[in-house]
Amino acid sequence: MRQTKVRIGGRAEKGSIAVETIFCLPILILFLVVPLFFARVFWYYSVAQKAAHDGARFLASAPQFEIMPPAGGGARLPVATLAEAIALEELSDIRPALERYTITALCDLDACGFEVPNTVRVSVRLKVRDEIFGPFTNQYFGEEALSLEARVTMRYAGN
Repeated sequence: MRQTKVRIGGRAEKGSIAVETIFCLPILILFLVVPLFFARVFWYYSVAQKAAHDGARFLASAPQFEIMPPAGGGARLPVATLAEAIALEELSDIRPALERYTITALCDLDACGFEVPNTVRVSVRLKVRDEIFGPFTNQYFGEEALSLEARVTMRYAGN
């Protein structure tokens, strides 16, 4: 004996999964894009923070004769330039995503070389553009590149 399956109302349910997917897909994309966007932002900030820390640690441990210029010298000190170069090297992982960056090494919130400092500070400022999810995230976070700043201040060890 042959059995046939009778579908009651089967025609009314055709395409219901497609309609449900159309309604749920934007929410699912949002749950994917936003955490990935913020993960990248936190990654950029942690790299900037590590770069500022390494530059400040180098500057804080520099000997006094490198911090103080020779008599009559008004040029920028190589130790401050070297601290900035150390911080710049730390940014090499995220450099392709950077739009602009500024690295500043200061002694007692001023240029290094006038006197033996009490504190040293390295500041790393970044402008980051999201190249992966940019068309989607620009609608919510603006067209401007995201600004991040990491500052590390340490006591100078030469005192």
